Amino acid sequence: MSHRVGVICVSLAIAATPVHASRVAIYGYPLASHCPAAGVADSIDRWKMYACNCTSYVAWALTANGQRTDWFVAGAMDAWNWPHVARLSGIDTGTRPRVGAVAVWPKLSPPFGHIAYVVAVHADGTFEVGEYNLPASGYAPYTFDLRDEVRPGGAEFIYVPKRL
Repeated sequence: MSHRVGVICVSLAIAATPVHASRVAIYGYPLASHCPAAGVADSIDRWKMYACNCTSYVAWALTANGQRTDWFVAGAMDAWNWPHVARLSGIDTGTRPRVGAVAVWPKLSPPFGHIAYVVAVHADGTFEVGEYNLPASGYAPYTFDLRDEVRPGGAEFIYVPKRL
């Protein structure tokens, strides 16, 4: 009987861990010391995006994780537009989360949308993201957070490849 209990405990532990996860950089955003004071009215980052916003953070996360950012188009990178710009550059998009993908919610926080960086994917289809400036109640503006058990409904994902 104790053998069966041990198997059940192991199974529960496995189910609780992400199915698809890898070590990705999510901490170290170089403009963090300027947040939350920074934002739309303050400074532009090296990718020509507003500091302490979701787009600036995801641009940094892509760079920190060795992924391409050469497809960015200055002035066209509001969050809602990222999938379109990615497709124009031949970068795949889809509806399933993957570690290292950009999650895009084009209708969240109109008219800009919202994006986040996928850091883990769970067996039940939920995922974890790192993000800045989540436009929802309960979150302070221009701050970093990790959200877990995010459901993919309403999101589109950009599968940004590694730099060559």
